[in-house]
Amino acid sequence: QAGASFYRAGGNSRFPMIISVLSNLMNIAGNALFIFVFGWGVAGAALSTLLSRIFCAVVIFGFLRLPRQAIVIRRYLVRPDFRMIKRILSIGIPSGIENGMFQFGKLAIQSSVSTLGTISIAANAMTIILENLNGIGGIGIGIGLMTVVGQTIGAGKPDEAKFYIARITWYAELVILGSCLLVFILTKPVTALAGMDPTAADMCFQMVVFITVLKPIVWVFSFIPAYGMRAAGDVKFSMIASSLTMWLCRVLLTTLLIRVFHFGPIAVWIGMASDWTCRGIVFTIRFFSGKWLKHYVI
Repeated sequence: QAGASFYRAGGNSRFPMIISVLSNLMNIAGNALFIFVFGWGVAGAALSTLLSRIFCAVVIFGFLRLPRQAIVIRRYLVRPDFRMIKRILSIGIPSGIENGMFQFGKLAIQSSVSTLGTISIAANAMTIILENLNGIGGIGIGIGLMTVVGQTIGAGKPDEAKFYIARITWYAELVILGSCLLVFILTKPVTALAGMDPTAADMCFQMVVFITVLKPIVWVFSFIPAYGMRAAGDVKFSMIASSLTMWLCRVLLTTLLIRVFHFGPIAVWIGMASDWTCRGIVFTIRFFSGKWLKHYVI
């Protein structure tokens, strides 16, 4: 991950993508070999994952030693620059806390979903996979936006940073709209191929319809501008805003709808939509206020 970040920071996101694809193919092949041929079960899956990640690390850091690229690593034993480390951690720690809060929130939601029965659990699990699938393009654009904004801020061009955030947000809107429609079209064939129970498949389809309608409207504004503002150093605000909307909207509302009002798994997506909406409003106000530009990072 660290090596891939070096390349992305230098504007080369293609090479980490190629290595990631090769690593995933290696992981899949390793799973098939260790589980089905050698019969090692869970240990085989873990070994395959470990080997694929070692492959990534070796290749990435091997290529980082080559000349004629934006970032070259020649020496591994260097004197720590504690001032720079502190600046990096000022970004990394809030981002880590934000991600940790998100994972705890997912656990809290899953504890409520687990009370609904196996059919609802299966329907929600498939819906999560499909929702992740229709968001891949938007997340990729957001990661690319971080590189662009980081370079413009580093060059002392805040107006260009604002321009690219606004422009790329609308590009992401088009991508999310297209991906949501594509996943919507594929939902019934996918649930049929997965051999889902008809009731679970119908629940899943209803939730995908809900996501297809709302996600293009609210998801982009709640996530894409935030990627750019984090790249400008506005990580503490992002951590606080995202954590509050996550717990006060998504987790609290989902828990109430399931445990008090006896909703089905659609409650998860109602809570998530409320989180996206509130987060989008907060980050839109933050973007137009310009306060996210008043940070000094490196």
